[in-house]
Amino acid sequence: MKNFFFVILISLNFSVYGQGYICAIGGGSENYNDWSNAPYSWIVQKADSGKIIILSVNDETNWIPDYFLSLGASSAYNKKIDSRELADSQSTYDELISANAVFIKGGDQYNYISKWKDTKTEDAIRYVFNNGGVISGTSAGAMVLGDVVFTAKHGSGNLLAYITNPFNNNIDLDDDFLGLVPDVLIDSHFTERARFARLIPMIYNYSKLNGKNLMGIGIDDRTAIVIDKNGIGEVMGSGAVAIFQKDNRTIYSNYESGNYTIENLKCDQLIAGWKFNFNSRTISFIPQTAKEVDTSRIYKTPKTNLWLTGTDQIQGQLSNGFDVFLNDVNPQSVLIISNQGFTNEVSIVSDFIASRGFNYDLLFVSENSLQTQDAIDKINNASCFAVLSDSLNLISLLADSTKPASQAFENKISNGTPIYFFGTAGKLSGQYFVGNTDTEPYAGYYGEMTNNIGLNIFKEFVYQPRLLENSDYYENRTSAVLWGLMLNRKRLGVYSYGIELLKINKDKNTIESAGNFPLIVVDARATTKVDSSTYVASSGTNTRQIAAMNNLRYSITTYDGLQYQISTGNFDYASSVSRDIKMQEPDYHLLNNYPNPFNPGTIIVFSLPKSEFITLKIYNILGSEIATLINSQLASGLHKIFFDAKNLPSGVYFYRLKSNLFSQTKSMLLLK
Repeated sequence: MKNFFFVILISLNFSVYGQGYICAIGGGSENYNDWSNAPYSWIVQKADSGKIIILSVNDETNWIPDYFLSLGASSAYNKKIDSRELADSQSTYDELISANAVFIKGGDQYNYISKWKDTKTEDAIRYVFNNGGVISGTSAGAMVLGDVVFTAKHGSGNLLAYITNPFNNNIDLDDDFLGLVPDVLIDSHFTERARFARLIPMIYNYSKLNGKNLMGIGIDDRTAIVIDKNGIGEVMGSGAVAIFQKDNRTIYSNYESGNYTIENLKCDQLIAGWKFNFNSRTISFIPQTAKEVDTSRIYKTPKTNLWLTGTDQIQGQLSNGFDVFLNDVNPQSVLIISNQGFTNEVSIVSDFIASRGFNYDLLFVSENSLQTQDAIDKINNASCFAVLSDSLNLISLLADSTKPASQAFENKISNGTPIYFFGTAGKLSGQYFVGNTDTEPYAGYYGEMTNNIGLNIFKEFVYQPRLLENSDYYENRTSAVLWGLMLNRKRLGVYSYGIELLKINKDKNTIESAGNFPLIVVDARATTKVDSSTYVASSGTNTRQIAAMNNLRYSITTYDGLQYQISTGNFDYASSVSRDIKMQEPDYHLLNNYPNPFNPGTIIVFSLPKSEFITLKIYNILGSEIATLINSQLASGLHKIFFDAKNLPSGVYFYRLKSNLFSQTKSMLLLK
């Protein structure tokens, strides 16, 4: 049996722009005299008002061609290329190279890759670009323009799977299609679908497997970035373009035992009028609408220890996070703070406290109750607080210093009385919180989120739980953190989801988490310029609530107990419970093959800490050796091996990596 395999070489990182123009659009409906006029007119202008061919694999209406004609194009029409035979025909090639601009519709990018890759259609698109034309696309059509493409071969995938495992089987990246924007991976519908939880793991994945540090470009719906021949990109439209990149402050840990860490990944988030130089990887222009941020202002640390969770499901928290809180605090008396109308949930919590043998009391917050001696006494007698509510603005009355009970609460907090917040109530921990994120699906888009007074326990903090709970609210919850940081000039934002327990330690000045969702920190301490969208949707109340901020830093870890140091903006690896975290140095590691299941080929990835002689062999379920993929000396670092099983029957197979010091075996499934 003849077996074919090859080692994929790690590529060098360099940028060379072609002779043409790029317009990448994040999706969303176009309309006359709306957000789309600016980028679509730019396409027409750079195409010298010439011929525009709109490509798709489906039958399309004439809306887009007519729209281009209305903006001044001399000719615009749809062309359906739905087979490799048609894509590779000379007549298709000849037709496409006659265009001044090519526009790729949205849909499923894997259709474009599977039907157009390595055909004359791909050659023709590159020809138009290299000869000064415009290549543009929206949604999936924009995603195929980058140097590396998320293929969606296995579907769009679950965001929780991406953020918890950057090597999950849904991540399939192609670096051999079009490649018009060097060193870039593009994602669309960015804020409205919370896709930072997908894009960040993907650029981490590619860096680890290929040794190349991509820029991840997340483009909002109804938003575009247009890139000229010199590599200068300008944002147009209603939302933002987030540009993520690894720089000298960024640290990637290795992926070890199902865990990883990304520290200080840089992000510049730009809105209309902001420009970015893709060659120097820096912002090249900030409009006068942007406002200065005073980075020398005093950083206010937490007043007391805080426990926060990512869900409003009370019952699920009791034996997890809340029980941890009670064990840590060992209180003499717990004061449950809530509001009338939430009594059923309160009774669940009070019953649990009683079952654990602790005393408790109840305080239902209202204008009147905070004036009473009874409320003052309850607050003064408490050794810790537990807050749960469906009316955050009512609970925020505890921040009103004119109320006697509020003064008592502030004194207790300032003296270090710990506090546990159930789910959404945790948003009250900051000086301000962003409201209406969980009731109106289009609140952020229509400008209906609110900026509200919090309890000011941690002045710099903007907290957003329930991130991936119900996709209807993804945009609100994603944009709330940056919008809150921008609007109130705060420095620290955190996302959470599910039965994740976050602990903010006053004395150590740290944040740590435990649970099934990673700790996600957005640090804005180095932000010097902020701005916000001026776009008002046709049914909107106010401007779209999307922020622009430079020099953001995203830090993510799946390690339980790894402490994020608030004062420095770094993880504390030395004192963490996860002292065995491997940082930049390679180690022995055999990753899961991908794709898996596969047909007929799959890629096996492993890392070596030093140059040594290794073998990589394939075995069937009976233990018989099927193939030897490697039997030689290899250098240290990451290696990718392609295994072609086209001559093998369906079934379970095993691959074993072995050296003098290491041996590991994993299984894979061939399905034909």
